[in-house]
Amino acid sequence: MRKFLVVFLILLAALVVVADIGARSFAQNTLSERLAHQMEMSEEPDVAIKGWAFLPQVLSGTYTEVDINADSATMSEVTVEQIEATASDVEAPLSDLMDQPTVTAGQVDGSFVVPYSYFNPYLPEGMTIGTENGEPRISGELALPELGLSTSVSSGGEFTVEDGVLAVTPVDIEVGDLPINVDDQVAAMLTFGAQVPDLPLGLTITDMEPTSSGLRITGAGTEIPLMGSEVA
Repeated sequence: MRKFLVVFLILLAALVVVADIGARSFAQNTLSERLAHQMEMSEEPDVAIKGWAFLPQVLSGTYTEVDINADSATMSEVTVEQIEATASDVEAPLSDLMDQPTVTAGQVDGSFVVPYSYFNPYLPEGMTIGTENGEPRISGELALPELGLSTSVSSGGEFTVEDGVLAVTPVDIEVGDLPINVDDQVAAMLTFGAQVPDLPLGLTITDMEPTSSGLRITGAGTEIPLMGSEVA
């Protein structure tokens, strides 16, 4: 009898583990499909629900942390890359899940990379922005119509954002050999503002950092709907 009980408990534990893994996988796949549709992703993102056990979180209706990662997505008709997000204190009451799925995160922190090529249309003809030694660099042949001249130009770029508008200011400008100083004219021509792509899930920009592949924009938000009627 004792041996039978031990075997029964082992089998029961195994069934619980299998059920836990299956339920976690189903929930992750469901959320992944919804986010892919919402964020116009060509491929579904990787969604990982953290925590040592999933079923207890289902019963409580509170999930400690959900990680979301994707290679790319379309936001405001702009393709961004290297999307990373962490949702914490996620509320998904079991009673709601049985009827109309509703998932809300108490806090979401995320980031994505805007390729530097996104900013090329804002530059004068002949100029592009790329990277040099891992830093953003504006370069090309710049025409100066007022002077009837053109010159090679290379410049760093300083990024700032205010009220959803991202401003790029040239720094460390290098100009080819000319008979006159044109640094001020070049600086004015390379200074521009661009609309920042809307952050996913309605997040607010908290930081941005130039990287070797583009401008990484970081955002955060509270009480963010991940699934349900409130999700746009």
